[in-house]
Amino acid sequence: MTPSALPHPVPLNLRQIEVFHAIMMAGTLSGAARMLCVSPPAVSRMLATAESRLRMLMFERVRGRLQPTPEARRLFSEVQSIIEGVRRFNALASDLAVGTHGELSLVSSPSYAEWLMPVAIRRFRARFPEVRIKYRPLPFDALLPHVLLGQADLAISSMPAPSSANVVARAIGHGFIECAVPERHPLAAAESVGAADLVGQTFISYGGDTPFGNLAADFFAASGLALRADVEIRSTPEAMGLVRAGVGVALIEAFGARRPSQDGVVLKPLRPMLSHRIYQIHANTSPLSAVAKEFLATVKRLLKEEGRDTALAPAEHWDGEGAVRVLVHRA
Repeated sequence: MTPSALPHPVPLNLRQIEVFHAIMMAGTLSGAARMLCVSPPAVSRMLATAESRLRMLMFERVRGRLQPTPEARRLFSEVQSIIEGVRRFNALASDLAVGTHGELSLVSSPSYAEWLMPVAIRRFRARFPEVRIKYRPLPFDALLPHVLLGQADLAISSMPAPSSANVVARAIGHGFIECAVPERHPLAAAESVGAADLVGQTFISYGGDTPFGNLAADFFAASGLALRADVEIRSTPEAMGLVRAGVGVALIEAFGARRPSQDGVVLKPLRPMLSHRIYQIHANTSPLSAVAKEFLATVKRLLKEEGRDTALAPAEHWDGEGAVRVLVHRA
């Protein structure tokens, strides 16, 4: 038979390459079997299959040991990098599975940038210090595109996504709107603040096109009032800065103002109480990564500790937009 008429070799699969490497390292079938946690006959069968596929003899028996042929020695010089690559692959897969390495891109509504997200990130980093985090607080019209374009793995949002958006949005907790007043303001001594108490005050509030702005409008409408903002803001940190400077009073998302000291600002509950939902949002084109799931679990645990998980009181009634439309006073 001429060389051109010889049967063409069939490439080995990764398991057969691993068997070849083990035999080269151990020198015997039994030794290779122990390395691979299989039986010697299984190693013998895989070696026979590998030699048949390659159309060459790779080992000869010499005094009870397997003597590699020159061809086998040539192949062994290439196999080390393959085995090392497999080890690196498995190590990385293990790290990713338990969330110890990798990168996580997060976005949130601006109001959660003051307390909720920083505390969640601190707790997550304490468990997974090797994970690199990218975090951006963004208004909703920028937050949603980040998720849709794959620039963010996970969003924590103050409002749900439209049903037409190619994302998954689920309520994971709730928060409250409260009234922020300067510490020397007359309302600072009040037990709670009603809509009528804000008439005549310099009123700071979110824009009418925001979810919190809509909640504020509902709060006043429930009392038969229509109070327009004297100063319009887009996020809680802006409102806190204005209240701290003595500009006026503000209805704000309480998580956004959460801190050990309010630095000259007093938070007062509203009468009746005003709640809103907190959402997780991610693209529905692929499931959350293990590391994103770990971070989401951290946020959920934090909300539960604060009594702000999805176990809402029966008196609270939600509409499809995630806002409380029936406002119920609770002592």
